[in-house]
Amino acid sequence: MKALVLEEYNKLVYTDVPPPKIKAPDEVLIKVKAVSVCGSDVHGMDGSTGRRIPPIIMGHEGSGVVAEVGPLVKSFKKGDRIVFNSTLFCGKCDFCLHGQINLCDTRKVFGVSCEEYKLDGAFAEYIVVPERILYPIPDTLSHEEAALVEPFSVGFHAVRVAELGISDTVLVIGAGTIGSFILQSLRLKGAGTIIASDIDGDKLQLARKQGADVTINTKEEDLSEAVKRIAPAGVDIVFDVVGKAQTARTGLQLLKKNGKLVMVGLYDQEISFPIQRITTWQLKVLGTYISSDEYPACIRFLASRRIDVSPFTKHVVPLSQGVEWFKRLRQGERGLYKVIFHPEE
Repeated sequence: MKALVLEEYNKLVYTDVPPPKIKAPDEVLIKVKAVSVCGSDVHGMDGSTGRRIPPIIMGHEGSGVVAEVGPLVKSFKKGDRIVFNSTLFCGKCDFCLHGQINLCDTRKVFGVSCEEYKLDGAFAEYIVVPERILYPIPDTLSHEEAALVEPFSVGFHAVRVAELGISDTVLVIGAGTIGSFILQSLRLKGAGTIIASDIDGDKLQLARKQGADVTINTKEEDLSEAVKRIAPAGVDIVFDVVGKAQTARTGLQLLKKNGKLVMVGLYDQEISFPIQRITTWQLKVLGTYISSDEYPACIRFLASRRIDVSPFTKHVVPLSQGVEWFKRLRQGERGLYKVIFHPEE
């Protein structure tokens, strides 16, 4: 089969690889119909994250059609339209049994290669996954839209972790794909004033359409001063979707007493915080990792059109053109929010 392979750091190749085969009785062979490019794929291919050690087939945001099932598969048959979880969880540990599959003791993420494991992903014609990570999708949801269930679930999960209060004032730092889905999730769950900040004016324009009441371009004005004009006492919750030390510390300073900083981005590995302020103001710093049991709900939200994914389905291209589109993503091409690949028929 054809696949887009990271053969060396900064070297993607569209080439032939052996097709995957069903090895366990509960596994399902999936014909990939659509797979979107995550920012972690773009950032990881140069070796800076340590999560894409070559050679590896990346890609974890995918949808497709069941091509073959193992003898113990009960809920799916050939031809079923599905989306699969980005995380391979065991389904047996204490975290899995309590619905916290993102915290599974043996979790692995498709398209990731690190010191602990290697698991090829969906930038390919086929992928094999266990039945337990599959979810059916309705005919009203296209495969391209379904490929965005995973990134939407990440944003939706972050809002759940934050335990949003009714009419809370919220700041979202970073208005990219995940930031956009956080904004839409905040609106769904009844946030009050929603503020979005970014350095990209186009992203902020989109943010206003997808839930932000106020937008701040941090290339043009100071984030702290702008937020304090809107919320002099501080905001209730800050989502740091960037994950840099500077954005995290700024976000913490903008919280009101008893506020929450939700860490979503994964840019800097270590960040120092003012402990005295955290303690005396009773602030909370929360981590959020991918998503847990939200896939069924997220599929329903997308299918009912309560979440708008149309800005992220504008660039659907053949997988064979993947090398060129990765270059464009890495160059930060204006207006290129998301790229979705489809393997050729």
